[in-house]
Amino acid sequence: KMAGVGNTNFDCLEIKTRSIEQTLLPLIKQISSLVEQHGSAGSLRPSAVARVGQAVNLAVERFVTVGETIADDYPEVRQGMYEACKEARQAGGAIEHICEETDEEVLPDRTTLIRASRCLLGAITRVLLLADIVVVKQLLLAKDKVSHSLDRLESVNNFTEFVKAFSQFGAEMVELAHLTGDRQNDLKDERRRAQMAAARQVLERSTMMLLTSSKTCLRHPECSSARENRDTVFCQMRRA
Repeated sequence: KMAGVGNTNFDCLEIKTRSIEQTLLPLIKQISSLVEQHGSAGSLRPSAVARVGQAVNLAVERFVTVGETIADDYPEVRQGMYEACKEARQAGGAIEHICEETDEEVLPDRTTLIRASRCLLGAITRVLLLADIVVVKQLLLAKDKVSHSLDRLESVNNFTEFVKAFSQFGAEMVELAHLTGDRQNDLKDERRRAQMAAARQVLERSTMMLLTSSKTCLRHPECSSARENRDTVFCQMRRA
């Protein structure tokens, strides 16, 4: 469970990947500690609070710089990413300012710190989710390339065309295997991870079967069983 600052619950965001969760948790912990220490017995010295505020803002600045680079490269998430980065930067600056104002006698309103922290975590979560959309789009693009290559392989009529098409298909399968492997490892849901693993296994096993059955079909175009075997492999790969 991901509990946020001031009992803000982040479960409603349906964070499905380990990478997003692992990025958020340290920040949530750091800010939660800052809020809990703020004005409590045995709290941090004002100079220490100011340093924590500066560290949070510096980390946010590095983070949003990466987010803005993603926005520059991917128009489909650009506007949302820029807006989320802007909000995160403003909230990080607000937290640093609040922490700098802390002194031995006058403590800023704890509610103001909580509000800024919630804004920061919400904005950073949106940046991460938008970055995740980019990853998913890359995976879907790789899947579409493999699908197109399968269509091309299915339509070839001679060995020269087949070798060329299969070479391209192989390179695209390597890319798809890399992306789906990373995604499988990143998914939190065990059922989805198992589904991804099963599909990857079918594709890997079927690739060699596709090579063998296609060669046989090209050598014996008159043989209906050879064509049926090849068509079965194509069907399995498309389902996967």
